[in-house]
Amino acid sequence: MQPRRRSEQDTEDAALSQTDMLRLKAIARLRARGLPSDASWSDLLNEAIARALDGTRQCPEGIGVVAFLAGIMRSIASEHWRRLRREAGIFALSGDDGGADAADPAPDPERNLASLQALAALDQLFAGDLAASQILAGLAGGLSAREIRETYGLSETDYDSTRKRMRRLLLRQGIAWSIR
Repeated sequence: MQPRRRSEQDTEDAALSQTDMLRLKAIARLRARGLPSDASWSDLLNEAIARALDGTRQCPEGIGVVAFLAGIMRSIASEHWRRLRREAGIFALSGDDGGADAADPAPDPERNLASLQALAALDQLFAGDLAASQILAGLAGGLSAREIRETYGLSETDYDSTRKRMRRLLLRQGIAWSIR
């Protein structure tokens, strides 16, 4: 059974608000995590919109535009991962060491600088919040949640509440929350 195409009125109702665009950007950032440097979050979002506009992907009736575009982004990211796994498998089968590099690229100086700048911005953003600063320091040091709580004497409730407060502030600032 073919999904019914949207009417002109449905298309007008589906116009993206600023909030929808912020949601789509956050979803694109999430989906682009870990993808090779040639696939940025904006490329992912733009490709999803292009596929929707050129008719490659058609939105079924009853599906919101944000959910529809999020599904397209998920598909595009999955395509990237499948291609990377396939290429890594080819390298592994040929005995070439390229498979290890493709699966686990070493960070380059530019990426290290970007990480340091991001940490500095987060430190500045949470400068007045001691618990948030402690959690950031622990995450930057590679500590687990349990280790952070033990190191800084935070209860599980304090830790979870602070993480929620941090996440909300980051979302208000338009920054994707991607640290687990």
